[in-house]
Amino acid sequence: MENLGSKSDKELNTADYSKEKVENRTIPIPEQNKESEEKDKLEDLSNSIETESKKSLPAENQFTQIPKPSLEKEEIKSTAAEVILQKSYGHFSHQRLVESMGLNQSEADEFVLELIHQLENALPELDRKVQERDFEEIEHITHGLKGAALNIGSGGVADILVDYNQEMKESKSAEAAEAYQELLRRAISDLKIEYSQVA
Repeated sequence: MENLGSKSDKELNTADYSKEKVENRTIPIPEQNKESEEKDKLEDLSNSIETESKKSLPAENQFTQIPKPSLEKEEIKSTAAEVILQKSYGHFSHQRLVESMGLNQSEADEFVLELIHQLENALPELDRKVQERDFEEIEHITHGLKGAALNIGSGGVADILVDYNQEMKESKSAEAAEAYQELLRRAISDLKIEYSQVA
C-alpha cells in the first residue's frame, strides 16, 4: 500500500476515508456522513425531550387510556325489558268478529269477555313458568292465547301476544318474559275496564 502522506487532499479517494488520520492530517468527512450525524443528533434530542416530558407529568396523565363504556349483561337485560315496556300496541278491536263472522256487537262483546277470562286464568300459570324459566311452556301457552286473541280481533292484547310468543321463540329471556307479563296485565286491565258494562 502506498504512503498516503504524499498525496494531496484532492488526490485522496473515498476508499481511503476509512483511516482517520494520515501523517497528522485530518481526512475530510464526506457531506452525507455529516447529514447522517445531524439526523442522529436530532433523534437523540427528540428522544430526550420526550423522556423528560414524560417524567415531568404525573403518572396518571401519561398516555392514559380512557376505558370504553361497556354495558354489563344486567344493564343490557334491563334495557331490553325497558324497551319492551315502552312499546305502544294501540287499542284492541274486535271488529274482525263483526265483519268476518257476521256477529252483532253484543255477540262480539261476549267473545271478548271470554278472551279476558282465558287471559286472566293463564296469567298465574305464565308467572309460574317465568319463575321456573320454562321458556318452551311459556311459548306454548302464549301461542294458544295469541291464536284466541287474533281470532277475535287485532291490536292491543293480540299484538302483545304475537310479540311475546315470538320473543320466547327467539331469546328465551326471563327479563323479556317478565316485561311481557307486565304488558299483558295492563292490556287485560284495559279490556276489563272497556268491557265492564257488558259483564
